[in-house]
Amino acid sequence: MRFDKFTVKAQEAVQAAQSLADQGNHQTIEPEHLLLALVQQGEGVVGPILAKLEARPEEIRRQVEEELKKLPRVSGGGQYISPRLESVFNRATSEAERLKDEYCSTEHLLISLAQDKG
Repeated sequence: MRFDKFTVKAQEAVQAAQSLADQGNHQTIEPEHLLLALVQQGEGVVGPILAKLEARPEEIRRQVEEELKKLPRVSGGGQYISPRLESVFNRATSEAERLKDEYCSTEHLLISLAQDKG
């Protein structure tokens, strides 16, 4: 995965997702970690997009946090990107290419997360 082709905000979201997984003692970084990171971004476009869709970011945050509590906790060892999250990244990159965008942004990540079947 070429994170250098992600916008700064998208890279920040990926780093925040990794941090959330670390805080939760989760061995894998899942799409739910990324969704929570995107919802928590203060100055990103995800909040306004969700508001325009009449989705409630606070409710999404609460539900995602509940889902994350169900993940197995481990101590020690490293973290890795789950196959589901790898698919999210691949779809987001493809979406950026389809739209002729040079970089993969948080909007592309959100579109891809919405298509996740996990």
